Amino acid sequence: MAHLPRDQHGLVWDPITRDDVGDLSRLLTAIEHLDQPSERHSIDELYEHLDEADVDLARDSIVGRDTGGTLIAYGWNHPMPSDVDPRRVHVTGGVHPGWRRQGIGRALLEWQLARAAVWNDQTSRPGYGPLKVICAVDTKLADVRALYEQAGLEPVRWFADMTLTFDGSPPDFPPPPGIRLVPLSRKLFEAVRQVHNEAFADHWGSQPIDATRWAEQLARSASRVSWSWVALEENTSEVVGYATNSAYEQDWASQGFSEGWTDRLGVRPGRRGRGIAKALLGASMRSFAEAGLDAAGLGVDTDSPTGAFRLYESMGYRAADTTVMYANRIPGELD
Repeated sequence: MAHLPRDQHGLVWDPITRDDVGDLSRLLTAIEHLDQPSERHSIDELYEHLDEADVDLARDSIVGRDTGGTLIAYGWNHPMPSDVDPRRVHVTGGVHPGWRRQGIGRALLEWQLARAAVWNDQTSRPGYGPLKVICAVDTKLADVRALYEQAGLEPVRWFADMTLTFDGSPPDFPPPPGIRLVPLSRKLFEAVRQVHNEAFADHWGSQPIDATRWAEQLARSASRVSWSWVALEENTSEVVGYATNSAYEQDWASQGFSEGWTDRLGVRPGRRGRGIAKALLGASMRSFAEAGLDAAGLGVDTDSPTGAFRLYESMGYRAADTTVMYANRIPGELD
């Protein structure tokens, strides 16, 4: 096991438990109030993360409390057990605004990086690796970015949140000839997962999603399967594209409007360039508008190999917040 965070403030460190969710939510609320991040948390999502397959809180999470029992810091590593090359660990954490600039965040991050290395050593097999530790942060949070850079992490990718606000009815993007759109249904879950893995095989940081994790994502409280769409070849009913959508209601108050969010959008490589992605987004927009929402949103890798950023701009989406992904540099790796 990695040692507990070094700390000169007398904090008591323990793994996260279900009993900590209320206190953790209050800590996250205080952090979000000061930092104004593009994404907010919800209680439901916290519980859902606790219940995900392969989660080991005793191994991969930690909270620090002061002498009065108040939770003032947390760290949570999210290993991806099905990964082979590289093996990824996503790292999240934070310190209460009233306790910052005392070295707690640095000590916490050191523990998380050490914990990720221990996980990799304990679970790696021949042919596995190397380890890639990934942290995401809003570009505007200069202090957090400096902390990551001091720990040896480097900015490797930028992702833009994009929004299209409805002015009356949403724009119409009909499917191309030979393609029909159908609502996502449970019987299509597995076929859509396979198309997703194929569609994202050439994207940065993407590795195949297994059936368990796919089902967990579609079952989340924020997920809206009824707003999600699948593109089929007219003659064969073969799945060639999909859009899965969600409602992150915890973000609406701070951003000032309600929004349907496209979590995943993919088209099989051999079917790209026909307008299928546009049609899927158009159908998603209609679902959002029919639900009474103000806008459609999505996130995009600004260096996507499919030219997705330019596509979304051409449809009327406009960039808002930007998130930068930090990671350890793997020798010989290209971004």
